[in-house]
Amino acid sequence: LEFIPPPIQLIIAGAGNDAQPLAEMANILGWEIVVVDGRQTHSTQQRFPSANQILVSKPEGVLSQIKIDEKTAFVLMTHNYNYDTALLNFLLSTNAPYIGTLGPKKKLIKMLDELGCNNVANEERVHGPIGLDIGAETAEEIAISIIAEIKSVFTGGSAIKLRDKKNPIHFYETKNG
Repeated sequence: LEFIPPPIQLIIAGAGNDAQPLAEMANILGWEIVVVDGRQTHSTQQRFPSANQILVSKPEGVLSQIKIDEKTAFVLMTHNYNYDTALLNFLLSTNAPYIGTLGPKKKLIKMLDELGCNNVANEERVHGPIGLDIGAETAEEIAISIIAEIKSVFTGGSAIKLRDKKNPIHFYETKNG
């Protein structure tokens, strides 16, 4: 009998061109994808064919339209500071285990300071800049780094090079020798 965990639900706030590769890669992994944006022209099934749900919404309307659980990851990448900050404010009151923001660290610090939420409790689940340092430059490379970080967070991975890992690569190797 094999245990198949429920898929990660990736909620992408932002329907720009850079969000498309992220949705495509999450789809390859079998994740559930929700795309949220305030622009009707960008939030379309044609632009995001792999999305399970597409929402055209202001930040204050997002949470009432989705279910958040322990397998939910949010990525804030609208390129609209006010939209992202407003949505972050609502997300901080949820139990979403992963919230990531695109852009420099100082942007995230400014957002959290404005919200009065720059504290240790939020450091565990709010990631910014989002992704792992793999030297990413293109939208596709950035998507890989974001997906890798989210996967690492949800599985408890270390995100180190496998050649530098001292223990077995797979969990079952520790049980079976």
